[in-house]
Amino acid sequence: MMAFLEELMAFLGRFHPILVHLPIGILLIAFVMALLERFTKTNPYLPAIRLALFLGSMAAIGAAISGFLLSRQGGYDSQVLIYHQGLGIAVAVCGILLYLLYREKNKVTAWSTKIGSFRIWFFLAVIILLAVTGHYGGTLTHGKGYFTEAMPEAMKKTLGIEKDSEEQLTVENVQEVMAYEGLIQPILKQRCQSCHGDRKQEGGLALDSREKLLKGGDNGDVLKANSAKESELYARLILPEGHKKRMPPKGRTPISADQIKLIAWWIDQGASFDTKVNKLPQSEEIAHILERLEKGEGEIPATLYADLPEAPMLPKKKVDVWQAKGIKIIPVAKDNNFVQVNAINYPQFNDQDLQELMAIKDNIVQLKLGKTAITDQAFSLIKNMPVISRLHLENTKVSDQGLAQLRGLTKLNYLNLVGTQVTAKGLESLNDMVSLKNVYIYQSPGKDAKVLKEVNPKIKVDTGNYVLPFLATDTIRF
Repeated sequence: MMAFLEELMAFLGRFHPILVHLPIGILLIAFVMALLERFTKTNPYLPAIRLALFLGSMAAIGAAISGFLLSRQGGYDSQVLIYHQGLGIAVAVCGILLYLLYREKNKVTAWSTKIGSFRIWFFLAVIILLAVTGHYGGTLTHGKGYFTEAMPEAMKKTLGIEKDSEEQLTVENVQEVMAYEGLIQPILKQRCQSCHGDRKQEGGLALDSREKLLKGGDNGDVLKANSAKESELYARLILPEGHKKRMPPKGRTPISADQIKLIAWWIDQGASFDTKVNKLPQSEEIAHILERLEKGEGEIPATLYADLPEAPMLPKKKVDVWQAKGIKIIPVAKDNNFVQVNAINYPQFNDQDLQELMAIKDNIVQLKLGKTAITDQAFSLIKNMPVISRLHLENTKVSDQGLAQLRGLTKLNYLNLVGTQVTAKGLESLNDMVSLKNVYIYQSPGKDAKVLKEVNPKIKVDTGNYVLPFLATDTIRF
């Protein structure tokens, strides 16, 4: 008997998606009639309003009960579910109160008479409550940000809506987990299962288990081991933005570049469901992605320099003058005012020219001064460029003197000192630069600098002297 009741409650809960729309439509119609009744001298709508409020309240009660039964099956965000349930009950209770306020005069009580003139405002509050309840219902079904993520950017800015922060996927001891269970499945759950999961299978495809993934969808298999390019699972992720078959579809939170690379790597390595991460070959790029995943670090923003503060407008007249000299001022992205400055066509560029460029010091993210006439005095100016990330000083007269002034540049990650007078001693002053990742020093006195590598292993020092290996498979000796 108990088993039958459990099954019956689960069955009745499935009626919630049908019943939940009834109070929405009925109460909205009642509100429109209440507005018309408010601004007309006669009251031809009152009987219809009373009937609509009664039916809407009963429908709200039915939706609340069926929703509760459906929630017992689990699989929902508990916090969002609490909000949705509470608001749903509130709509049902307020609907009954409204019905009492709109009763016939001979049935009106003293308390309802006192607040009767304010009932239209109470009705408006109920409609707002209904909308908020629907918002949380949509969030339960389609995930957080379902309504706002597809909203035009102009509307978001006008309404002050910020992008929801998403919990960063972190995997402890990433090398020891099973590649599918510990990496791929969490990604699919986060990005794909709202449309391809247990409750919803668009295109007949579900990705919430190994068996369903291997089964594929209405169009056949989506996974071909050892070939990501021939696997529909991966191919849909890399289609051009706006393509009707691109996944996730437009309006949904896109899958990140790192996650796409991990899926492609897993497929290319055989799409194994029972192999540990450390047993699969890893390129340097994949190893870095896995390391960031273990540390809970986010990937580099998809939008170039998205993590930097907003840059000021560029002085057009000055930019025109620099361009006329041959100093290129090149925008790095269409959505910001950051620029790359390149003096390759103006070899006479000197310290005085650099002084003039300080007018746009907050805009410069890349500075290319290779083969120009700058001296060590340039360091005292460059140190005041807060967002510079790449600095080219190759084949100039710069030396150790003043090099330490670059230590205050917290965004600098690339430094080219090829063919300069910089020595190993000068490079020691850069040891504690956290942001610095690549230093190029060949054809200079510092080309044998091992100290920098030893003190700060995160800095990659390129000293040249490359030796290409002999490959018997593609090399012919004469």
